[in-house]
Amino acid sequence: MIIVQYRIIEPLASRCAKFRFKPLSEDVMSNRILHICNEEGLTLDAQALSTLSAISQGDLRRAITYLQSAARLFGSSISASDLISVSGAIPEDIVKSLLVACKSGEFDVANKEVSNIIADGYPVSQLLSQFLDVIVNADDIPDEHKARICRKLGEADKCLVDGADEYLQLLDMASETIRALFNIPQGLVF
Repeated sequence: MIIVQYRIIEPLASRCAKFRFKPLSEDVMSNRILHICNEEGLTLDAQALSTLSAISQGDLRRAITYLQSAARLFGSSISASDLISVSGAIPEDIVKSLLVACKSGEFDVANKEVSNIIADGYPVSQLLSQFLDVIVNADDIPDEHKARICRKLGEADKCLVDGADEYLQLLDMASETIRALFNIPQGLVF
């Protein structure tokens, strides 16, 4: 018997064989998702297919769940924004707007962007994860600055897990991102 759940209670886990699967490539996932869409009569454009691969992170089970949820909520024609809304992912333009605010070097601009994100109700832990991806893939940020920002992202994530305030952690992360991007020493307060 194969159980494909994310978490299995310990008494059951001790009696099961454990299989670890690596993430599927985008090509393999796309082919399978397109097959499912054809069989189920769903319409998915190239942008939506790419978005589905990205938000599911190579996990076909998760991709199918998102596809099923989007089909129930939005009907047979599914867009990238539909998939983002059912997955809980934050729209890419929101994440990039936070980075642009930090790149401005103005704390007030970053504070306003952080306030907007919190007011819109986006989960900060998800935003930190997506912000990490944007920072790591940014070609215009030196590695030393990336390391400093990533360290702060890790600290903020740990604080959130420990029950810290989302607004304060996101603002602290944005503040440290500004300091890193403008090479301001860590101990210096502005």
